[in-house]
Amino acid sequence: MSHFALELNDAGLVLARAGGETGEFVSEHPGVALPGPAGVLTGEAAARQSRLQPLGVQNDFWRNLGTEALPRMAAGRVLSAADLAFEQLTQIIEPVRADMTGLLLAVPPGYSRTQLGLLLGIVNETRVPMLGLADSALLASALEPVGPRVLHLDLQLHQAVLSVLETDSAGFRRSRFEILPRHGWLAFQQAWLYQIAGTFVRRTRFDPLLQAATEQQLVDRLPGWLASLADQESVTAEIEFGQAVYSIELAREEWVAAVQSQYDEILRLVQGARPAGVTVDLQLAHRLKDLPGLGERFTALRDCRVRVLPRGAAALGALSHAGSIRQAADGITLVYRLPLAVAAPEPSPDASNDTATPPHLRPTHLLFRGRAWPITDRPLTLGWSVEAGRSVSVPSSPGVSRSHCSVRRQNGSVLLEDHSTYGSFVNDERVNGRAVLTVGDRLRLGSPGVTLDLIQLVNDDGTPQD
Repeated sequence: MSHFALELNDAGLVLARAGGETGEFVSEHPGVALPGPAGVLTGEAAARQSRLQPLGVQNDFWRNLGTEALPRMAAGRVLSAADLAFEQLTQIIEPVRADMTGLLLAVPPGYSRTQLGLLLGIVNETRVPMLGLADSALLASALEPVGPRVLHLDLQLHQAVLSVLETDSAGFRRSRFEILPRHGWLAFQQAWLYQIAGTFVRRTRFDPLLQAATEQQLVDRLPGWLASLADQESVTAEIEFGQAVYSIELAREEWVAAVQSQYDEILRLVQGARPAGVTVDLQLAHRLKDLPGLGERFTALRDCRVRVLPRGAAALGALSHAGSIRQAADGITLVYRLPLAVAAPEPSPDASNDTATPPHLRPTHLLFRGRAWPITDRPLTLGWSVEAGRSVSVPSSPGVSRSHCSVRRQNGSVLLEDHSTYGSFVNDERVNGRAVLTVGDRLRLGSPGVTLDLIQLVNDDGTPQD
């Protein structure tokens, strides 16, 4: 017998068991329920009815945990979100109840004190000893040694959640969180369903959204198609209807284009939470790895180390740190701080190193309003009131300082040094102090501000101009 941990994320509630070095994955269940005359279906069984019985399926009871009666359901039963949560939790626990000595909970941000109390009551009703509960982002991020600044991004059914985690004298803690509504898994799912259905209509004249059965096929097969894009540039989507099989091929860029606006909002969420110009560790929940193109958007960020966490990282983290989050049954409170030592930060790239920027990526000129300004070892100062000489005078606008920043070449690199009050931005990322520039970078001063481009002019033999 052993204790277990449950990660409460309605996109996939993950159950893990103590064992091995970090614990063992047991099962995963979407937070979906379908009440019926004979009982309540939950998890995957309910999700496979989501388009066949849309009036009966419930998928927001974990997010809106409460005791108020839900609107009348197709089956005619009167239930609350707490009732559905209890039903699903019981069905998750039942197959392993005989082996379970107690349960640890990894809870996402956003629950009120009342909801946390209700959650404890629900666990108590299952007759499983409650051992403790802690913040899920904290636990997931602490599964391995952490750096001084961590951002944890997760995707629930209805929203994206970004948690900011920091270290202080007492250890590792969640300092704050931000929720992005209407940017959860269901929003991505719907955007892709429209994209796939539209492509079917254009290429085959068949619309899979006109029939509940074929729409359900799309929903059921979507995760597999997305997983295939990890190592393929296109996916063949097939739908059966009657005796016919309809097939289309969708390129990776089509999948990305369908959710580009959602990606932009999530990227802005991350950018807005980052300390300006400071290196951070961005930890992505495992369910984000199958969103095509999103990982590339994150790895392109400056001063950002990106890591995809294993499935059920919060549940595994709860098992790894059980000693820090276990509490007496009559005194359980939410833990959002762990006494962890901070891993030594990785050394930052040395901008003075001659190999910091390969020659073919090293800018030679700064382009502004059709004029190319040469970049040399003498600083080129930018601002709206700069002295004559090595300077670029830009229009005065909100956020632009008199002497805003300077660009110069130093030991094989091109450096931007910010002197402003409101910041300089490279490819929409704010620079803290200085940054190394490469060909193709776009420099913005102020907001909306003034934009300049980093370019490279070459000699007749193709070598960069000095």
